[in-house]
Amino acid sequence: MTTTTTNAAPRAAASSHTHFYLWMAVAMAGAAFLGFAPTFWAPMAQGVPERIAVLAIHGTLFFGWTLFLIYQAQLVVAGNVARHRDTGLIGISLATAMVIFGVLAAINAAKRAIAGGFGEAGEAFMIVPLTSLFSFAVLVTAAIANVRRSEWHKRLLMSATAVILDAALARPFIAYVVMGGHMPPFKGNVGLAGLGVPPPPVVGVLAPALVGMLFIVAGIVFDWRKLGKVHPAYWWAGGFALALQLLKIPFSDTALWHGIARFLISLAG
Repeated sequence: MTTTTTNAAPRAAASSHTHFYLWMAVAMAGAAFLGFAPTFWAPMAQGVPERIAVLAIHGTLFFGWTLFLIYQAQLVVAGNVARHRDTGLIGISLATAMVIFGVLAAINAAKRAIAGGFGEAGEAFMIVPLTSLFSFAVLVTAAIANVRRSEWHKRLLMSATAVILDAALARPFIAYVVMGGHMPPFKGNVGLAGLGVPPPPVVGVLAPALVGMLFIVAGIVFDWRKLGKVHPAYWWAGGFALALQLLKIPFSDTALWHGIARFLISLAG
């Protein structure tokens, strides 16, 4: 009886952990969907199209990542770890495509800002999506490097997803706070491209990025309550992501950054 009881406790703790990561994946997918609802899903349902191909592919890949994360977490919950590992290559390919099209989408947004007469603001704002992409790429790479260390792997992947939620979380802020819920009609395209609004100041979108990082905080709290300590993956990932979020604000105004932005824009013709 003692042996059975002793063994049951670790199994229960392990089950609690796997279910936690599944529900966190569901929550992040929900945040991505609801965040883009006022500027993407709602106008799409009303017949407003997405005419910019790179943005359509970019959005599909990023939302697909959140669904893939749910699928992978569900495999672990179901005990199908072998299948989870076999489909890992799909995740690597998906993450690679996300970074490529994320950069292309950032360049597209900057070029539209320049065409609208907001060149300097567009160049400065490029640092926002590129910072998130860089954080995502580094954390996913670290997760892949730790694929055989599951405790590191799952925490790094969750953190990587949290840092790319800033775009989704910023949309309701723009729609309901900045615009007071009175958005202008979409002109031929969904999203901010259809609204034709100028790029916001870089500091203005720090709050959504920090809100996204609350998913990392949730992982920290869960570890502390269940394990009595916080896994170092969270300290490493959270500290790295937070440092980049804070440093991007002053760096976005430097001549060096504007030079980098112009170089990237020039690569896209």
